[in-house]
Amino acid sequence: MRKRNVYKNIVFFAVGLVFIIQIVNFIDFWMKQQKSYDLKLQSESELSEAIVKEMKKINGLYQFTPAYTCNLSFQLEEYTMDSNLTGIDLEDYSLQWKSLQQEIILANTPILFFGKDVFASFVDNNGNGPGRSQIAEWMERYQELELTITDGKGQTVKGKISGILKEPAQEIYMGKEQMQEIFHGSAKTTGGLAKIQGQQNMKQAQELLSAAGFVAEHIE
Repeated sequence: MRKRNVYKNIVFFAVGLVFIIQIVNFIDFWMKQQKSYDLKLQSESELSEAIVKEMKKINGLYQFTPAYTCNLSFQLEEYTMDSNLTGIDLEDYSLQWKSLQQEIILANTPILFFGKDVFASFVDNNGNGPGRSQIAEWMERYQELELTITDGKGQTVKGKISGILKEPAQEIYMGKEQMQEIFHGSAKTTGGLAKIQGQQNMKQAQELLSAAGFVAEHIE
């Protein structure tokens, strides 16, 4: 009798454990379907209104904020770098800040936000990159630095850095309104930020957009 009761207790315990696991998994699944997910989209070609309209038909996609990009040349002291500048709505993107200037004054001076690894991409006239001590110095006094920025037409402006990003670490950002004003001749809409409700919807959207030629990156 004792053995039979022990076996029965084990069976009851196992059944109860499986039931609890199923409930936990269901709750976890349900919560993930209520959560909002961000997809950063990038295309090689400019987005037309028709393409954006089609994108908005994707299940769960409730907001798409376009981003602007242009390829520019940056000069910092004796170092130069060619890189993409992306104009975004800074409040919509999930950016992780390493440091950020408290008061940012917008005028005709481009205000940039550098990923922490961007400085390593600069090179001097001999093709040599800056040393660690030089990068550390730039990171320390980033608010004092002045950049010379040249667009594809050869026009130059002076820019300032007002924040350093932990993530994305290799991107250069700028407020999209200011970018449209200063670089309107070079800026193109080639991507943006899609907000999607539900993990399954997000994964399906990522597959669809990747198949359509987009780089669709899930932002944590």
